[in-house]
Amino acid sequence: MLEANAVTTERAVEPETAAPETSQELVQAPPVREKLQGEDRTWFQWLTPFTVVYGLLLVIALAMRLWDLGSMALHHDESLHATYSWYLFSGRGYQHNPMMHGPYQFFANAGFFAALGDSSYTIRVAEALTGTAIVAAPLLFLRHLGRSGALITAFMLTFSPVMLYYSRFSREDMHIALWTLLLIGFMWQYMDTRKVRFLALTSLALVFAFSVKESAYLLAAVLGSYFFLAAITDVAPWVLGRKPLREFSPAGDVLLVLATLVMPLGAAFIALFQGPLGLTLANPDWTSGPIGIPKGAGLYVAFVTVVVVIVTSAVVGLRWRPKVWLLCAGIFWGVWVLLYTSFFTNIIGVGSGLWQALAYWIAQQDVARGGQPWYYYIVIGFNYEFLPLIFGLVAVVVFASKGDRFGRFLAYWAVLNFLALMYASEKMPWLLVHVTVPFILLSGKLLGGLVDKRPWSTVLAPGEMAAQGRQWLARVHWQAVGFTVFLVLFVAVLGGLLLLLLSQTRSMALVVVLALALLVLGMTLAYALRGVAPGKRLALAGVSLAVVMFAMTVPSAFRAAYANADVPLEMLVYTQTAPDIPQIMAAIDRLAEELGKGKDLKIMVDSGDGYSWPWAWYLRDYRYVSHICLTGDSGCSRLTSPPDADVLLLNERSFSSAPPYTGAFGPPVFYKHRWWFPESYRGITPERILDGLQSRESLCKVAAYFLFREMGQPMGSVNAYAYFPPDFDVGPVGVTLSPKRMAC
Repeated sequence: MLEANAVTTERAVEPETAAPETSQELVQAPPVREKLQGEDRTWFQWLTPFTVVYGLLLVIALAMRLWDLGSMALHHDESLHATYSWYLFSGRGYQHNPMMHGPYQFFANAGFFAALGDSSYTIRVAEALTGTAIVAAPLLFLRHLGRSGALITAFMLTFSPVMLYYSRFSREDMHIALWTLLLIGFMWQYMDTRKVRFLALTSLALVFAFSVKESAYLLAAVLGSYFFLAAITDVAPWVLGRKPLREFSPAGDVLLVLATLVMPLGAAFIALFQGPLGLTLANPDWTSGPIGIPKGAGLYVAFVTVVVVIVTSAVVGLRWRPKVWLLCAGIFWGVWVLLYTSFFTNIIGVGSGLWQALAYWIAQQDVARGGQPWYYYIVIGFNYEFLPLIFGLVAVVVFASKGDRFGRFLAYWAVLNFLALMYASEKMPWLLVHVTVPFILLSGKLLGGLVDKRPWSTVLAPGEMAAQGRQWLARVHWQAVGFTVFLVLFVAVLGGLLLLLLSQTRSMALVVVLALALLVLGMTLAYALRGVAPGKRLALAGVSLAVVMFAMTVPSAFRAAYANADVPLEMLVYTQTAPDIPQIMAAIDRLAEELGKGKDLKIMVDSGDGYSWPWAWYLRDYRYVSHICLTGDSGCSRLTSPPDADVLLLNERSFSSAPPYTGAFGPPVFYKHRWWFPESYRGITPERILDGLQSRESLCKVAAYFLFREMGQPMGSVNAYAYFPPDFDVGPVGVTLSPKRMAC
């Protein structure tokens, strides 16, 4: 029915053939010069308030993402991405390794290195630009979100703490978030228009998603399950032999393209059953070979499985619409082969991409990297993205009962995606990006519908209109505007009162003053709401509450992205390289200049516990850098003689045995190598929650963290020591945290 309506609408708006001009019309036609002037004026018709506001928002989003981009210390994972991208840029090539996900990011980074040079700034430019493009993505859904919904969605994407932080972080999550939005956008464009070009674009977005990160498998499963249910009236008759493939509905077409393109990449799912089969389809032991590869008889089973799936997919696709399927498959596999083979310089990338990309992460499920509890995304999500999560949950209920088809899709996507990520064994803060995006679209659509009710405007009779130049002022319902303003003040005063009541140091006089102010504001709110039309009150209350939450979100976003970007006061900062390392790096560069050795300065790095990262990136231009494990662990050694180096970077675990051999250096400089959030949320139970709600101290600590990022526990860290020549002044190393504002 949807597709038929779309076709009917398109036909209805086709321009009719113009009637021949009469001689009188020709005589009265305006001069050519006037026509051109009219055409010049119509060229600016796109400059509507919507496009101007959206354009300014994109400029703001870009500036927020590019500002001071290189100041944050490179995270361990970022340094891996940066270093291997630099190898590619330097001519050393690239070989796909599923541990670092897909090839897309490395080629993108190498391209920016070639254009802008290699630095800690340019390694994040790709993510910053992608994060800005995500802000533009709601335009793809303009038909379904409406102008208000698209603009509100764009505002939330711009100022979202999670989206802003990871737009300034060299990981894959921004890239796959963009390709996810484009993929869904193109799918729905096809659903609306049934134009083949949108299936081709769907194939392009899909292959780029799979070239970014293996979470594309989860995305394909969620979307595939939705379109399977949407096309069940196609699939069931086809299975029973009662309906040919070429008579599928648009939803069935999308399902078929998605399934036939993704199935060959999902062949490794049979590795989930390698135990009962007695085969090694996804090697879990790194000591016996690369993780995720098939071994022994499993190699033959893997090969046969891939061939069977490829042939099956091709047969189904060709029996559907041969030309269309060949176009989609050509786009998908053409791009996929180019990227995974590094443009035919790494042919084994075909095997690693077809099998190991998925099998590696199947083997990693038992490892459960991160080891977070099932409620991890609830805790961290409501700490940062309370606006889209709260309104998104309301939208799930609303759209499930009386929403349109797209609203129900958003609800399905958001809920199923969230449950799948909660179930997955690996839980990391950057995966919150994939929770946040669908909930932002959900809440944007809901709030857009409320804004379209125009809760802050009133309709005046023609005789009551103000002067022509002030009509917009006459339409403003100032009592409704006052409700929103006073609600912001009410929440601010209520928050201040609660903080006073929770804190150990409180003034009873101030408590009384705030309580009275709260009473007055509450009465004012009730009076303002009474003056609003009954049909607009719910919309006004909802939008006003969203304004309050947005006002709380913006400081949270700026604090995470700028003030605490590499300081684990934020839950988004996960086992982060400490800012001490860029400070030590600045001292190394200064020493090289003072000694006149330049890039020939000799540096020894204790590589125990993975301490080569991020030093491999920071020291990439120095010619004489040695990475030696000195912790005494298996496969490591100890210092047994004075190191032949100008600078020694020593793991704290190696420090006790080092003094006999470090006499040629000055005093050791202590620095944090990595540090992390203390994760006091682990072990939450209903009993602990109930006890916490009854404890003023517990409530105070929660409020202190939520509002001021003040923690009651010290941050964890792994540390190291830097040795420099005795007469060299290293300068201050480390950061000073702000004093606490609440006494709990």
